[in-house]
Amino acid sequence: MAKKTIAFLTSGITDGLTREAFKGIEAAAENDDVNFITVPVKYIGRDFTGLPDKYEYQYEITANFLKKENVSGLIVAADYIGCLTTREVLVRFMEILPDVPIVLMASKIPGYAGVTFDNTKGIKDALEYLYTRYGTTKIGMLGGPEGNSDADERKAAYLEFLQDHGIEFKENWFVESNLTVRCRPEAEKLLQQFPDVEAIFCVNDDTAIALYDVMKNRGLEPGADIKVFGFDNSVAGSLLNPSLTTIDAGAYDLGGYAYKMLKRKLEGEHLENEMLPTRFICRDSFGSINEAVKFSVDKVLDKGRLGGLFDQLFYRFRECDSEESEEIREDFIHIMEEIIDIIGSHDRDEARIRRLKHNIRAFLKEGALDYTDYDELVPFIERLQAEMLTKIDDCEGKQIIYEVVESLYKSIIKVQNNNNVKDDEYVGNLMNSMKALVRDSLNFSYANDLSYLELIAHLDWMNIKNAYLYIFDKPIVHLQNEVFNVPETLNLKAVLKDGVPESVPFSKQRIPSAKVFSNEETAEDDHSLVIMPLHFGDTVYGIIVHELTEMTFKNGEFLTNQLGTAARMIDILRVNNDVQKQLEDSIAVMRQHNIELDKLSRNDVLTGILNRRGFNDNAPAIIQENLDMGHDVLFLYIDMNNLKIINDRFGHEEGDFSLKTISHILADVIDERGIVGRIGGDEYAMIYCGLLNEKELNDRIKATFDAFNKHSDKPYNISVSCGFCRISSDNRRITLEEAMSVADRDLYIAKQNKDNRIVKTRSRRA
Repeated sequence: MAKKTIAFLTSGITDGLTREAFKGIEAAAENDDVNFITVPVKYIGRDFTGLPDKYEYQYEITANFLKKENVSGLIVAADYIGCLTTREVLVRFMEILPDVPIVLMASKIPGYAGVTFDNTKGIKDALEYLYTRYGTTKIGMLGGPEGNSDADERKAAYLEFLQDHGIEFKENWFVESNLTVRCRPEAEKLLQQFPDVEAIFCVNDDTAIALYDVMKNRGLEPGADIKVFGFDNSVAGSLLNPSLTTIDAGAYDLGGYAYKMLKRKLEGEHLENEMLPTRFICRDSFGSINEAVKFSVDKVLDKGRLGGLFDQLFYRFRECDSEESEEIREDFIHIMEEIIDIIGSHDRDEARIRRLKHNIRAFLKEGALDYTDYDELVPFIERLQAEMLTKIDDCEGKQIIYEVVESLYKSIIKVQNNNNVKDDEYVGNLMNSMKALVRDSLNFSYANDLSYLELIAHLDWMNIKNAYLYIFDKPIVHLQNEVFNVPETLNLKAVLKDGVPESVPFSKQRIPSAKVFSNEETAEDDHSLVIMPLHFGDTVYGIIVHELTEMTFKNGEFLTNQLGTAARMIDILRVNNDVQKQLEDSIAVMRQHNIELDKLSRNDVLTGILNRRGFNDNAPAIIQENLDMGHDVLFLYIDMNNLKIINDRFGHEEGDFSLKTISHILADVIDERGIVGRIGGDEYAMIYCGLLNEKELNDRIKATFDAFNKHSDKPYNISVSCGFCRISSDNRRITLEEAMSVADRDLYIAKQNKDNRIVKTRSRRA
């Protein structure tokens, strides 16, 4: 049976939701033989006006690579993908997805089954806490866009609470936001129009982060001036100062449950929408954490409830693999049981106390602090200390309790300091790796397939072992809101297999678009992949499909942005290479044309021998060369006899024939012992470097024409008259023009004695 491939469509790869949800999906499928493709399409239909990255929409093209042939089912975080657009746009997006089983995550769209959070109870618990403990009644809400199911349900819970408690809602108490940290204008608007607000419910933790910034700029303190709570229990929210009160709606649980629903659907089960519970977490943004201690005495010191206590304190451990989580859970329970036993027995054994302290330190070193919030842990420790003190009457026993708690705090501080050092080292190494990627990915001087190999050769800093770089035949200009048509095939230029970069032979590069996730070049153990676009501005150059690692959730967008820039650089170089090649070819053609043009400019078109320019350019060098060797040179000025009569009586075609015949005969006579050129209509010039004198050469020319006329079937004779100028060492300084003038005068005399018999006699023709 073929292994199933599940695609997880989400917003940004670096969004907290994506990491937590995928971890949940992966954990739920731990024992299933499936592969996963994470497809971060960002936020469809978003208005990018005024935003720094207005080409973020290019991520949407990744969904177009999903085909019925390459995926078995889809998990779609629809309301995260479509949180910045209309419901109509989101529905259209869903309709273009492949016709395979689909389960929605944190979304409700008619016609699709999915899993969502209970958007009512946790919110009402938080509002009830404000109302009961502080008497808060002026409560505003920084909400989300209408049509987003989560935003709509959370607003409904808020309004129901106000109505149930007789609090009149006013329109200026609510402002709609875009659900992101970039909603500062909306937060500003809420504070402006609701100046006496006492508490604000933010539709999610991201909008609360924006509200914090606006409050800080106004000199307002969350928790002291205005109480604030969000929704999601994101890591970013827990790190705010003061820490953010929130509703724990773990994407880890949501992702895991969505996978289980999809698995049931793939098995043929009909599904309905399902809901997961949420939990109110009180932190500093509701006032002092000591005011919000939630642990009852029974829960702290009850052995039967220690498992639930662990789950509440270290709630992020649900994102770990079950084996690791279970080991730390057991260690925690063992420590708490030991404390309960010591308190109950009034045992003062020093060795037992030292062992307890050691076990506490070991527990913390295992990394447990990474999976809790100090706003959860500190109230627990304080309540635990207070309860232990109520159980001990003697000073010695109380002193032991103080020592144990002090040791606990010291261990926490030590672990945190060590983590800070590791974080500093991590950040330093990360920055160096990023700088190296920028340097190496732009260090090209020539574009070929080896350039693409360089792009994926240094992904070890991302812990990526397998990657596949696909390039389009030609870059595709893709504008926002345009349909992106995926090419039928892509070129797999380079692969990374088990950390080893390989260039793909040209004969194997062509890959159908439906096989970009799995083909003969991909690794067999690609359990979790992610697809990212390679783009620069409005131009898409290809895609990269690579292993989904923990570093991808932190730096995936930086990586793909850098690779997109590098792909553009390679394409520019490739175009330059093509232009350079075309230029070189053009220059070669031009050179050949110039040679031909030069030849044409120096040769007579009618006769093929040199023209005046060609003769004048070549003659001086030939004359000089022969004079240097001590040889005399004869310059001949030659004129055809009776051309006008032949033209008038027999036609210009016969006149042209006569001129060509003269050229051929003169060239044959001179052979390689000089040059001849037609320098006018019926005038020729010759340089003769042979052994014949003027009379001998003249006789040979005359004899050659006589022989031609004797055997010619033309009704006329062709003849020439020649004038001579001898150039020797005695007059070597004579110029070509002067030699021509001397020969011209000699030609004039020869013309007086020319043979005027133009027309052949009948007997001769016979």
